[in-house]
Amino acid sequence: MAITDWLQYTQSILSGLIISFLLAKLFSFIFSNEQQQQQQPHADVIIHDSKKKKVDIDDDDDWEGVESTELDEKFSEATRFVAARGGEVKGEVKMVMYGLYKIATEGACCVAQPSAIKISSRAKWNAWHKLGAMPPEEAMQKYIDIVTKLYPTWADDSTSNPQKRAGGDSDEPSSKDTSPMGPVFSSFEHEEESGNELKLDAIHDFAREGDMENLLRCVEAGISVDTKDSEGRTPLHWAVDRGHIDVAELLLNRNADVNLQDNDGQTPLHYAAVCEREAIGELLVKKNAETNIKDNDGKYPCDLSDVNWPWIQPQH
Repeated sequence: MAITDWLQYTQSILSGLIISFLLAKLFSFIFSNEQQQQQQPHADVIIHDSKKKKVDIDDDDDWEGVESTELDEKFSEATRFVAARGGEVKGEVKMVMYGLYKIATEGACCVAQPSAIKISSRAKWNAWHKLGAMPPEEAMQKYIDIVTKLYPTWADDSTSNPQKRAGGDSDEPSSKDTSPMGPVFSSFEHEEESGNELKLDAIHDFAREGDMENLLRCVEAGISVDTKDSEGRTPLHWAVDRGHIDVAELLLNRNADVNLQDNDGQTPLHYAAVCEREAIGELLVKKNAETNIKDNDGKYPCDLSDVNWPWIQPQH
């Protein structure tokens, strides 16, 4: 074969290879475009679905917000209703409700356990701590369920007159410092439940129940605002213990002795500390309550509280 023929044969082969390569690239490009076009609708669906899911999630959040708000409102109504009962709830139920209230309003207990000497504070801490990490919504619902079991018509009563007090004629709440927890925490709880005979005069009973009208009648009739019951408690002790700040103001304005001590050596300020009644405690201090008076166990008022209020610290 001549050299010329070899050159022509070689050129034909190279041309064929180049054309084959270009055709392969063309077919690859066309095939790739077809695949992308086929996949694009699926991508649109995915994007659409994701947007739809996001809308659905947002809608669910909106509904959860509505439900949460309704639960919050009902819980608040329940606590106001029970607080207005003035201390009818007692014993273990009272402790359970306290624990549920703390979970609902503050979450799981993360404070140190009080000293065993502080009986009231220790009992409250135990009631709160044993509920663990219960969700606040669950605590609210359980609190409402207990109130409904104790007072089946409470919701109707709250709707018709949310500030109505049990056994009273007044449409105004008897205290600005009533605990929203519901049951008013009393430092006399164990004594009242033990069946010990407790002798109260009418003026003590009116102060305990927040009955300002009848309390004022007693005072105007000449009964001393410093009259003591069988345990050495004055009406002011009772008003502080039950959280009736308006009654406390009335008694103080009628020259009640803010520093009188009961049979255990405790002043009204000791009671404010035990029951954690901050507003009443501040009122007492403003009315010259002594912060450095010790009870029979050598305790200052500040020693009986888990809260370090600066104005309750002893002044030496």
